[in-house]
Amino acid sequence: MFWDRIIGQRRVVDLLKTAVDSGHVAHAYLFHGLDGTGKRAAAIAFAQALQCKGCDRTPPCSFCAQAQELQHPDIHFLIPQPSDAKPEDVNRRIELLAKNPYAAVDFVRAPNLESNKASSTQLKQAAYSVERINLDLRSKMIMRPSMGQYLIAIITDIDTIHERAANSFLKLLEEPGPDTVFILTTSRKEALLPTILSRCQHVRFENLSAHEIKQTLLARNEVPDDLADIVSQMCQGSYMRALQLGQSDELKYNREQVLTFLRFSFSRKINEQLSLIKEISKTSRDNLRNILRLMLSWIRDVTLYKTLGDDAPITNIDQKTQISKFCQNLHTADLDAMSQLTEEALELTESNVNTTLLLINLSFSLGEAMRSSHNHQLYIPLTTRIHE
Repeated sequence: MFWDRIIGQRRVVDLLKTAVDSGHVAHAYLFHGLDGTGKRAAAIAFAQALQCKGCDRTPPCSFCAQAQELQHPDIHFLIPQPSDAKPEDVNRRIELLAKNPYAAVDFVRAPNLESNKASSTQLKQAAYSVERINLDLRSKMIMRPSMGQYLIAIITDIDTIHERAANSFLKLLEEPGPDTVFILTTSRKEALLPTILSRCQHVRFENLSAHEIKQTLLARNEVPDDLADIVSQMCQGSYMRALQLGQSDELKYNREQVLTFLRFSFSRKINEQLSLIKEISKTSRDNLRNILRLMLSWIRDVTLYKTLGDDAPITNIDQKTQISKFCQNLHTADLDAMSQLTEEALELTESNVNTTLLLINLSFSLGEAMRSSHNHQLYIPLTTRIHE
């Protein structure tokens, strides 16, 4: 009953079930892994199981229902937030996460819920300040449970904690109460203080399989079969990302941009390509990365189709005709180079690179690779050029 909302992660579920059944519950857990793999869902289910009084019913008893809805007085659920966040906005997001822990509705991933884009009036970064740790955590976690067996704190995205706040939180971990359980989640374990890491039991969440994601999209979100197939292959093991892709028109438009970009790169229609590059460069870096990932997926499909033909397990199944024509008409294309050039462009988006110049260079290099062999390098350092 408690664990039904968790997608996959059987090893994690078995570990947490054993802790609940045996009563050997650690005072602090660190759930770590890629965004969208179930860390928040597992944290809520674990807290619910710990507070359950043995009802094991469907629908759940009032205690279990309160826990699942994050309304239980002995379960404190924290998300990083800007210092100017309004309480009603915070509460709304927590309510949405209680309904769907995989949703990208926290301040880190959706600064503005209405558009999923940063608001022009809300510029402060979502984080945990020392004031929040003291007010929302320390003052509550030094009490005894009022209704349940444990006093539980779920602290999501703990890696966003400020240094002073981390030191304050560390004191709570060092002197836990007998009935206290901390559940921390992060996708960036390396960003945490070693002293915090050393005081937690680490629970790793693996990337979800494409099959698990597709079946869940079909069952829970009624996503059409063909779209679920594409999205599950593209989301890189994250159900959160799959939801974003499946529920947005952005995916369809970006896929069209990828094909247009590749066509213009080959035909060398400079004016049209510059117009497209200007349009893409105006979007966020996250969207640019999505476009490059789609491009990489398409090139990999071409590689598979060239090798296996109609039996190839391609991701972009609805673009099979275009993929087949590419293989027929550009049989001398250096597909390995095209793939490496796109991967390099994706990596460069993580740096302070000019995205317009990056896309111009990528377009020119892909055009060359479509015609013949290429040196597989998009960017050659100046020092290398000097020595050549």
